[in-house]
Amino acid sequence: MVCTRCRGRLDAPPNAVVYLCRACGLAFEAAAERLVELKPLTASLTTKSAPPPVVRYLAVWQFAASVEVRSKDTRSGAQPEHVWDGVKRAAAPGPPFLYVPAFAFGRLVVQQLGAGLVEAQPVLSLEERIPWEVPLLSLLHEGVVSVDAGKDEGGPGFGTVSPVVLGRRDAEAVAHYVYLAVENRGSIDLRRIDYHVDVGEGDLLFLPAVYDRRYVRDSGWRFLLREFDGLVA
Repeated sequence: MVCTRCRGRLDAPPNAVVYLCRACGLAFEAAAERLVELKPLTASLTTKSAPPPVVRYLAVWQFAASVEVRSKDTRSGAQPEHVWDGVKRAAAPGPPFLYVPAFAFGRLVVQQLGAGLVEAQPVLSLEERIPWEVPLLSLLHEGVVSVDAGKDEGGPGFGTVSPVVLGRRDAEAVAHYVYLAVENRGSIDLRRIDYHVDVGEGDLLFLPAVYDRRYVRDSGWRFLLREFDGLVA
């Protein structure tokens, strides 16, 4: 497969459903008889902590979301919409977003990282690019890290940029699962909920992160965004 803009060869790791062009920074998702063009966005580091020598970029779908909670059965007796109201306050003055991790299918990764992003509603500085040119290449040149730095023993199994293993349509469905994870974390003894979710078109983002087994709360990952500083388990 080749890029429709520059005719360069597309990057297609195993299990990927979105293919990235290293030459011009576009991405493509397979449709019935064609490739659908996407323009991925990459978020800048905003962490106040010292960044690690190797930064990973994780694929995440971002959907502007509208949620109506009609009723909810919980032990707390709080108003049905109180959890989503908290998400909207965190997002103000902009719209609230649902975030769906797209680099892995693991339940804990999708549930914990997705819910964490939704609850934090991070302020992102986004650029239209794929982060191929991140510090790893310069660090290799300077001898700061080895050629194996992109692979942790027992770790994620990819280099600087994660694969995209969840397409837009599937991510829209998984957005409901992420939303329910947020509700479950914010409600005491959630037994039943009647809700409606509308999601927008969605953007494919690459968010900076560090992989470290000490961050077990988020299944080994911590986003290098200021909203996630200090989340060591």
